[in-house]
Amino acid sequence: MSLRAVPLLLGLAVTALVAACGDDDDAQSPPAAQSPPERDARGLVRADGPARLETVAQGLEAPWDLAFLPDGRALLTERPGRVRLLSRRLRLEPEPVAEIDVAAIGEAGLLGIAVDPDFDDNGFVYLYRTTSDGNEVVRYRFDGERLEEDSVVVDGIQAAAIHDGGRIRFGPDGALYVTTGDAGEDALAQDRDSLNGKILRVANGRTEVYSLGHRNPQGLDWQPGTGRLVATEHGPDSDDEVNLIESGANYGWPEVLGEGHGDFGAPLVVYADAIAPSGATFVSRPGSAWTGDYLIAALVGEQVRRLSFDGAEVTADEPLFDGELGRVRVVMEGPDGALYALTSNRDGRGAPREGDDRVVRIVPPAG
Repeated sequence: MSLRAVPLLLGLAVTALVAACGDDDDAQSPPAAQSPPERDARGLVRADGPARLETVAQGLEAPWDLAFLPDGRALLTERPGRVRLLSRRLRLEPEPVAEIDVAAIGEAGLLGIAVDPDFDDNGFVYLYRTTSDGNEVVRYRFDGERLEEDSVVVDGIQAAAIHDGGRIRFGPDGALYVTTGDAGEDALAQDRDSLNGKILRVANGRTEVYSLGHRNPQGLDWQPGTGRLVATEHGPDSDDEVNLIESGANYGWPEVLGEGHGDFGAPLVVYADAIAPSGATFVSRPGSAWTGDYLIAALVGEQVRRLSFDGAEVTADEPLFDGELGRVRVVMEGPDGALYALTSNRDGRGAPREGDDRVVRIVPPAG
């Protein structure tokens, strides 16, 4: 079922930044002392009502993706070619763990990152990067201090200054999934001999086209409990989509857009006014008001969209933090159950604010 995106009234004041409010009910009495906010083992604020925002790192240059290591540290990419390390307490280390030669032109550069499910045994980290020969997925080995290149996993993806896709994620089946854009050449999305305009599945040394007919998909995650793959996609100037992805299905670009696909129904959601949906995550940790929801980073929309589901049907779609963060490149769930978002205000299309770009920790309200 297709759902037109109409902003809903928010029942909670989720757009407010973390703030303490005094009690002014009794003007004759001094205000009650405010207890310091409760913090977790990392020293970060816990939620005790509405969602909370907290900047945990700043001063980044066009960060693109984030991946947590098993020990609680995190690696993040900056599009000009740097991989940065966040400590377990989410403090940004001053020196990159890798500086990678990339062709950072327009939307291209160092994009997605994913940590191997067997990282504790093999130390593998995967990066999506743009070179002078095109886009490729490369495997690195992380020794705890530095990333060292191991091997190229996927190559032959055409690159351009626009529509490079770039999100990489491991699925519940242990395979690596890769989103690629049409590199500004619409016909590539329908060309079965091209890796562009596709979602790729990489397993056992083989790369296969999992779905085709995509313009510029930049977000994907699997619904907890069902394993359904849901992806976000940029439309041209409107008709951004959220799609339920089926193996072998054709999602129609450039032949159809918005209302239906060549061989697999209609999108779950169509945004008639462009929001440029990017990295997305399902909230899997139980106990929050957002458990089971799909959160989408929006670049042009300068917000996070929260989609609620009943099975495979979207039942609600609302903006969060509208205008609070500027352009948002990705949002993902961390090992502590909080959500982590990367701003993208220094990507050449945004209006940088003090401290940009940032890593923001979002603590959902309790369920």
